[in-house]
Amino acid sequence: MERTIKNIKGFVFALISFFLLTLVASVLVKFTPIPETWSIYYVMFALCLSCMFLGIYSGSFIKKKGFLYGALYSVIFILIISAIYMMAFSSEIKIGLGLLKYILCLLFGSIGGMIGVNMRL
Repeated sequence: MERTIKNIKGFVFALISFFLLTLVASVLVKFTPIPETWSIYYVMFALCLSCMFLGIYSGSFIKKKGFLYGALYSVIFILIISAIYMMAFSSEIKIGLGLLKYILCLLFGSIGGMIGVNMRL
C-alpha cells in the first residue's frame, strides 16, 4: 500500500509540474516576444522535465534499475497526458512517426531514474 501511495504521489507531482511549466511557457509567449510558432517545443520541454522529475522520484524510492523504471514511469505518464488531451479536446492522437517526439521524454525519464537511484538522501 505504501508503494502505491508513493507511485500516485509521484504522478501527481509530475502532473502538477507539467501544468505549471506549461503555464509558465504560455505566460512567456503571451508577454514576451518569444515566437508562438515554437509552442510545441515549449510543451515538449515541459513534458521532458516532468518526466525527469518523475524518474528522479521513482528512482529514489525504488533504488534499483533506474533506467528501466524511469522509462516505464515516463511511458505511463505520457499515456496519462495523452488521455487527458484526448478527453479535453475530443480528438485523437495519430499513431505513426509523430510519436517519435516522445523518445526524448523517455530518455529524460530514464536519466532521471538513474539520478534518483544514485541520490544520497
